[in-house]
Amino acid sequence: MLFRSLTIIFILLSQLTFAQGRKPAVEDFVGIEVEHPETTPQGTESLFNFEKEIKTFETQKQDSKLEASKSPSTSSSLGFPAVLGILFILGLPTMIWVMIMGHLKNKAQTESASNIEVLENYRRQRKETRKTEEEQRKAS
Repeated sequence: MLFRSLTIIFILLSQLTFAQGRKPAVEDFVGIEVEHPETTPQGTESLFNFEKEIKTFETQKQDSKLEASKSPSTSSSLGFPAVLGILFILGLPTMIWVMIMGHLKNKAQTESASNIEVLENYRRQRKETRKTEEEQRKAS
C-alpha cells in the first residue's frame, strides 16, 4: 500500500515539474516589425504584353498534350518492396490469429492432461473409499 501511494505521489510531482519547466512556443518581441518592400528604381520598369504571353502559354500547353498522347502510356506499377509491405500489413491479422490459436491449442492440451491426472486421482480415491465402506459393512 505504501509503495502504491509513493508511486502515485511521484507521478503527480513529476508531472508538475514538467509543467513548470515548459515555456511558450513563441518568444515575445517588443515593438512593431514593419517590412518595407523593395521597389524597383524609377524608370527601370519593363512593360509586358499579356496577350502575347497567354498565347505562348496556350501553345506550349497544346504541344505538351500532343506529346503526352503520342508517347506510349506506361502503367504505374508498384515496386516489389511496396507490394511486399502491403502484403505483410494485410497478412498481419492472419498471422496473429494463427499464433493465438496455436497458443490456445497448446494451453488446452496441457490443461486437459492435468485434468486427466486429477480425474485419475479422483477415481482412485473413490475406489478406496468404496472398499473401506464395503469392508466396514461386512465387518458389522
